[in-house]
Amino acid sequence: METQPRQADIYDWLRDWQPRSLSQSALTLPSEFYSSAELYRLEQQQIFGKYWYYVGHLSQLHGPGSYFTVDIAEQPLVIVQDKAGTLRGFFNICTHRAGPVALDSGQCKRLTCLYHAWSFDLEGNLRGLPDMEAAENFDRAEHALTPVKVETWGPFIFVNLDPESDPLAVQMGELPEMMQRYQLQTWHRAHSVDYWTDTNWKLYVENNTESYHEPTVHPILAKYYRQVTAEARYHYYLQYTPVLPDSGEVLSVYPEGTFQPGLNEKEMTGVSTVSFFPNFAWIIAPNCAIIYLIDPQGPSRTRVRWDWLVPDQPAAKSAENLEPLIQFYDDIQKEDLTLLPEIQKRVQSIGYRPGRLSPRREMGTHLFQELIVRALAAGVSP
Repeated sequence: METQPRQADIYDWLRDWQPRSLSQSALTLPSEFYSSAELYRLEQQQIFGKYWYYVGHLSQLHGPGSYFTVDIAEQPLVIVQDKAGTLRGFFNICTHRAGPVALDSGQCKRLTCLYHAWSFDLEGNLRGLPDMEAAENFDRAEHALTPVKVETWGPFIFVNLDPESDPLAVQMGELPEMMQRYQLQTWHRAHSVDYWTDTNWKLYVENNTESYHEPTVHPILAKYYRQVTAEARYHYYLQYTPVLPDSGEVLSVYPEGTFQPGLNEKEMTGVSTVSFFPNFAWIIAPNCAIIYLIDPQGPSRTRVRWDWLVPDQPAAKSAENLEPLIQFYDDIQKEDLTLLPEIQKRVQSIGYRPGRLSPRREMGTHLFQELIVRALAAGVSP
């Protein structure tokens, strides 16, 4: 029986960790990974401080001077288009006394702190600082906003807080090429909703990287279970579900003008679910895509933003088309969100111990957990 490490031993566990074979010995993670404030802080540093992660959709910006704010893993950021339209990102932290330089979203000529009114141009340079004339040896350049790296894949915006990181393309690997026929940069963002759950963010991602739970938790998907195929490589999990052409469900009925032209036969007859490390995922069918932004807000609290994309055609954007799609997938999401807090309670119990993973159904969970542990172990001193 695998025993649980005590809190004091978790860093030793990380130092001693070695990858495990999925077919021979792979286990779920110890309890501390879902409840420890110390490990959550380490995740902020080693995962959300070093990997590219998803922050939003380009349609949230509306030209030069537009901005939106995010707080992924409790790291406050502002994403802005400067006067030339260039995409930039900064910590949303005034360099005076840590006030916010923006809230929510909007349009501006400068980013102005809401605390003491220091102001910064859209390139992050300090421009206005009232009542500071008497401050000697003051270097404005040293008080510019702290920048973060920003890149895009199609309409999706990613940031990296590590100035020495590789380009986003290195982390994404082959995914953009695999998805190119969907032409997601041309799709319309038609609907957004935030879900909150009293669940560690990793439990939510793990649930999204396996099909094992589907026939139990999602009865409407049970008929597809045996046809599901999946693979897990590099930084992603890809699951493909062929649809039943005569089911009459929104998964298989694509009226004229509601689906993306130019897809191949496999893409036209199935639904793909992709999870990209650490916090980005999507469900994509010929007629819609649900884009996930998974946002840790503490060791046992998570926000999940769903953005709905549809082909930019009147029929696809109509309420008649959208409402059944939204209802179908919202029901599935709520089934997960009903169960996950119950799992959160139980992984924190003294009765919990790590269990074996299914080689056939949980390869994505295994990959995700190994990426987590590898990242955290790199931040633990020998």
